[in-house]
Amino acid sequence: MNNASEVFWEFSHLIALTNLTYYNESDGAGSVTLDVNCCSIVPDFTNYLESLPNDKAGLLAFLFLFSFATVFGNSLVILAVIRERYLHTATNYFVTSLAVADCLVGLVVMPFSALYEVLENTWFFGTDWCDIWRSLDVLFSTASILNLCVISLDRYWAITDPFSYPMKMTRRKAVALIAAVWICSSAISFPAILWWRAVREADMPPYKCTFTEHLGYLVFSSTISFYLPLLVMVFTYCRIYRAAAIQTRSLKLGTKQVLMASGELQLTLRIHRGGTTRERVPRLTAADQLQQQQQQDQLQPPPHQPLSSQQQTPLNSQHQQHTANSTPEDPDDEPLSALQNNGLAGRHRTHMGKNFSLSRKLAKFAKEKKAAKTLGIVMGVFIVCWLPFFVVNLLSGFCMHCIAHEEIVSAVVTWLGWINSSMNPVIYACWSRDFRR
Repeated sequence: MNNASEVFWEFSHLIALTNLTYYNESDGAGSVTLDVNCCSIVPDFTNYLESLPNDKAGLLAFLFLFSFATVFGNSLVILAVIRERYLHTATNYFVTSLAVADCLVGLVVMPFSALYEVLENTWFFGTDWCDIWRSLDVLFSTASILNLCVISLDRYWAITDPFSYPMKMTRRKAVALIAAVWICSSAISFPAILWWRAVREADMPPYKCTFTEHLGYLVFSSTISFYLPLLVMVFTYCRIYRAAAIQTRSLKLGTKQVLMASGELQLTLRIHRGGTTRERVPRLTAADQLQQQQQQDQLQPPPHQPLSSQQQTPLNSQHQQHTANSTPEDPDDEPLSALQNNGLAGRHRTHMGKNFSLSRKLAKFAKEKKAAKTLGIVMGVFIVCWLPFFVVNLLSGFCMHCIAHEEIVSAVVTWLGWINSSMNPVIYACWSRDFRR
């Protein structure tokens, strides 16, 4: 270099290539610009954070706090299921798997995304960790969505076939479904990223962390991760709501009839766990009523004389025969009948027992209906949070220039999807009585 030479470095927003301009004033040759790879020039990450404006620093702190809240809420759900034995059910195993996926979203995915977005899409952590981070993002987000899908199926099976559900949904089957969720999520994430790295024509620019925009992968991943689970969840929830409404309406109707018909002859109500049917016994004729009254008079003890066990036997046999003819399908499936028997001391106790059995059934179906409402809220939040992301995801594959301010829109819909991971434990804590304990 001559003594009149000058060197100017341009390093703005951590651009991958540094422009080196050399001016030679002695020979008038003009200037020459050289592109020098500056991968070895590592910026000071700490100084870069300290130089952030106040608004960006506040945004970064808010996103970190949001990530912490996601981890904290889902950790509480996991600890509750681990510590409380009454929560050790197949449904809560699925909820735990969902909480694990959401917790990992808040622990691994959100913090790095917050740094990347706030630092103007600048990636400080290398190409390898970029690919791993993207893979984990797809893995955990897909696992969260598929766990919601499995929970909806589990509730569908429980409320439409509650009698055989405990025998079908064993712990082994629940573990198999959870394993299938995570295997499917892994198949969508890691192999796809390896394929993308193999077919990528150019190296990823340093300080950038881009993701594949291949149309085939976007359609495939969006279909498996969102659109198919969405269809399953909508179908199951509609069936759940319909079944819960029918069962609850039938049970309420049956309760009203039993209470109004106490002391009358004609009503027999049979309540099945898997469905609800009503059977009416025809009204007895006058001759039948007279014959039954005579039988009851024979069974009446004399005044101030206790009823012996031998005298009780015909009535007990008659009651057992009547119960056998009704052929209940389960121990709780008892015929509820209001028999006119003014001379029997146990009449009121019998009605109390029948009403108590019916109350237990009403409580059971009320609990299932409550679970259906909770599932509906979970599904509604899921659609609101994730639908915009997958619409934008597909749209960017078909028409890259159709989205104005693509980076901003992409960041907004991505974080909206991750909000779902923080909302799930809030929904369960507020709506599930078991978790509120």
